[in-house]
Amino acid sequence: MATPDKDYVLGTDRAELERLGLQHHLWNEQTARGWERAGFRSGMKLLDVGCGPGFATYDLAERVGSRGRVVAVDISKRFLAHLGAQAAARGLTNISTVHGSIERLPVPDRNFDGAFVRWVLCFVRRPEAVIAAVHRRLRKGGVFLIQEYFRYENITIAPSCEAFERVFQAVSKSWDLRGGDSDIGSRLPTMVVNAGFDIRDLHATVRLARPGSTMWDWPDSFFDIYLPTLVKMRLIRPSDERNFRRAWAQRSRDPGAFFTSPPMIEIVAVKR
Repeated sequence: MATPDKDYVLGTDRAELERLGLQHHLWNEQTARGWERAGFRSGMKLLDVGCGPGFATYDLAERVGSRGRVVAVDISKRFLAHLGAQAAARGLTNISTVHGSIERLPVPDRNFDGAFVRWVLCFVRRPEAVIAAVHRRLRKGGVFLIQEYFRYENITIAPSCEAFERVFQAVSKSWDLRGGDSDIGSRLPTMVVNAGFDIRDLHATVRLARPGSTMWDWPDSFFDIYLPTLVKMRLIRPSDERNFRRAWAQRSRDPGAFFTSPPMIEIVAVKR
């Protein structure tokens, strides 16, 4: 049986912790806009589903304030320990953590005002189970905010080359082999409706970055960590990794190059 930390595709070591921190920083504006659309505000009780090391959890805790509460759920004990230590250091007393699978969501309360999940459902084997579990724990009229990838292979590094396309396909396949779905966002709206939600809002976002920007560092950190994993999984060859790194280094020096993120869908769903 896999240990909880092995359930994380990219692991839970310090390099991944730093990557997740950068990722949250770079996507913080889009995330906060989603929270506004969801109506998350002071005094609410919220679920952070698949919270990881808690970068979003801290911001949610500050948003709901001392009269509110955030319950953060994750499979990684290491990430939850980091979250708890950081919450204490920041003086955030309105956060509680729960260790366990989000497919079972071991949280007894059933009157949450809202729930949030970001870039998690694309990795789980039974996203329908997660959505159903969240539905049971929200009050009537409670809001579920989902931000997930769809059509991951639409990621672009331009000028394009075969090495890039081969790696994009391998990343997508690696998620599928582990029980995930790199195109989960395409199916999520129907899933949430079937689970008993009404869709109040639907957005799609694609980010663009050029060499030399902080956003350019985001894919750089991801591929630096994940390329060796793809080799170990035998989804690419060592030569593919070398070709990718060489081509990426060339694009990083090219003022005409650009990167576009995988498309992300945002769903604001209200419990019927």
